[in-house]
Amino acid sequence: MKLSKLLTLAVSILLSYQLAFADAAEGEQLYKANCTACHAINEKVVGPALKDVHKRRESAWLLKWIKNSQKLIASGDPVAVQVYKENNESPMTAFENLTDAQISSIVDYIKKESEAPAAPAVAATSPTAKVSADTNSSNGGGFYTSGTYYALLVMSLVLAIIVFVLYRIQKVVESLYEQKEPAAAAAEKAENVSWKNNRLSFRYKLFKKHPVVGTILVSLLFMVVFGLLGFDYGNKEIGVQKGYAPVQPINYSHELHAGTYKINCLYCHSGADKGKQASIPSASTCMNCHMHVQAKKEDGKVSPEIQKIYNAVGWDAEKRMYDPSKPKTPIKWVRIHNLPDHAYFNHAQHVKIGKVECQACHGPIETMKVVSQQRSLQMGWCINCHREANVDVANNDYYEKLHANLKTEGQASITVAQNGGLECGKCHY
Repeated sequence: MKLSKLLTLAVSILLSYQLAFADAAEGEQLYKANCTACHAINEKVVGPALKDVHKRRESAWLLKWIKNSQKLIASGDPVAVQVYKENNESPMTAFENLTDAQISSIVDYIKKESEAPAAPAVAATSPTAKVSADTNSSNGGGFYTSGTYYALLVMSLVLAIIVFVLYRIQKVVESLYEQKEPAAAAAEKAENVSWKNNRLSFRYKLFKKHPVVGTILVSLLFMVVFGLLGFDYGNKEIGVQKGYAPVQPINYSHELHAGTYKINCLYCHSGADKGKQASIPSASTCMNCHMHVQAKKEDGKVSPEIQKIYNAVGWDAEKRMYDPSKPKTPIKWVRIHNLPDHAYFNHAQHVKIGKVECQACHGPIETMKVVSQQRSLQMGWCINCHREANVDVANNDYYEKLHANLKTEGQASITVAQNGGLECGKCHY
């Protein structure tokens, strides 16, 4: 009996450890997927540092805040209002899709990281040394390692030996040719002397007199030309999707909705002024209008494109009601505008704070039957915009203090670049 109790206790302890590790793993995964765009553990990024947040705030409060911070602020919660004001009233993305257990696992992960000892600083006497240390420490050294250097050195030595051997072979062949055909060799020598006396052309000197040198020079010329062409191609083509206009699962026309009917962009892309992503409208948003607007054809049937929306939500067009027995087929929209993973972009910062029109980045969207990427979205394009765009400090309460300082200094305007818009950490922190 005692043995069975001991075994039961051991099994329960193992299960508890297993659950703890599972929660920690899930918390880390959820944290990296949802939180790292705005937060870090030990330093302020867009939002405050999260170290020891479990000590500063109660668990129940954290659940409400992470679920929907704006709702908590609207309720008049004094702590939520204070946090909101301390962070320049930047709205935090709502995570109502996360369960209480998932949010708790994120908090557990933050607790674990808060209690972990700080990583030792990397000693580096110069920026070059720091970059080298970072490079060599990641992924087992990466490509730029001492091994790569020695490999290139050996390859260069092998190529030099090959050139020397070819040169010696040429001399031996010339010597054998002179022995076998002395008359022809003498005639060629005389011809060479004649060309030399008449100031031989560069082409003759290069390919007849010094073929090895000529071959190396031509090879270098090709390498330079094709290298420049390759660099230009990589800079302008690879990863640049300007003009990309994929076929979407529904033939949705922005020209009709945003142009003809003047539907505000934020009605469908409701996250553009609230968070990082503009968000893709759900089919239920489409149904707000299309449960009534069916665009029926002459045969009395619902438009095939609108029928796809009905299929997505299980709507019965004849009964004008949702039919739970109908299978639902989600709409698989194709993303058009993509940025590299290492580039951070926040829609709310541009739309709500910067008052940037959608057309500035997406082109005349209200005229497009089929949406295509209008801008390159490359780093240079963004930087030029930051250098040229003025910050509307006079009509934006967000910049009230900045506006007061500018008036004191006698300045009427300031560009995004002058306001810190060219700092690397803004987009690549």
